[in-house]
Amino acid sequence: MSTLKTTFTIGEFAKKARVTVRTLRFYQELGLLVPTKQNETGHRLYGLDELAKLQQIQALKFMGFSLQEIKGLLEENVDAATQLKKSLPTQWKVLHEKKKEIERAIEAVERVQFLLDQGRKPTWSIISSILFHMEHEQDLKEWTKEYMSDEAVKKIFSLPKETQKQLDLEMVDWHAKLQDALKNGVAPDEQEAFDLLIEMMEMATRHMTDIEAFASELEKFQESLEKEIPDFNFPSFLSPEEEAYLEEVGKAMEKLAIEDEK
Repeated sequence: MSTLKTTFTIGEFAKKARVTVRTLRFYQELGLLVPTKQNETGHRLYGLDELAKLQQIQALKFMGFSLQEIKGLLEENVDAATQLKKSLPTQWKVLHEKKKEIERAIEAVERVQFLLDQGRKPTWSIISSILFHMEHEQDLKEWTKEYMSDEAVKKIFSLPKETQKQLDLEMVDWHAKLQDALKNGVAPDEQEAFDLLIEMMEMATRHMTDIEAFASELEKFQESLEKEIPDFNFPSFLSPEEEAYLEEVGKAMEKLAIEDEK
């Protein structure tokens, strides 16, 4: 009568447990799963105790715990209910934060992919600007609250995803026109340059109820930004040359407005 085999070499155990030998050796190096039995040649043997421990490791790993965290949990040597009651609330928070990060990453991919699908060729500066504002949205929101009204902040940071995609598209097209204007030597006091600045302001204020109030807040916000952190710039899709050009366009428009009032 044959007896049931209860100990296995690392290769046999790996095959039965459906893991790789490399994984088992790594767990052994970490001190996570170290067989206590050996055969006559000195090779370690895996048994039912190691199988139970491996299943515990795999369960905790599935729930998102790191191998170092799993090692710490296993070393506590307490029952599963006590372990999980203590550790799961924290792990839930960690996983939900990771979920939010993945969702933001997916949205970032979708926004850039949308531009490419529409036949546009966004520059790295545009992509970097979009992704920076997405990645640091909450920090930027809290910071903007210090300088703008709650209504303005809410409008800026609550645009539907599809609306934001369309704005990205319009901004890429507008930026291409700006680059053409610079390339073709359009002077800052020409109507074409005026139209560019007007179009940019229209995009920025389109979803605001009180455009004049928002424009005033935006101007004060920019002044505060320059005073408080003059040596730091958030990623911008505009090059220094483009920013300087638009500043000259703005001055030319102000000058023309003053002359018209006379």
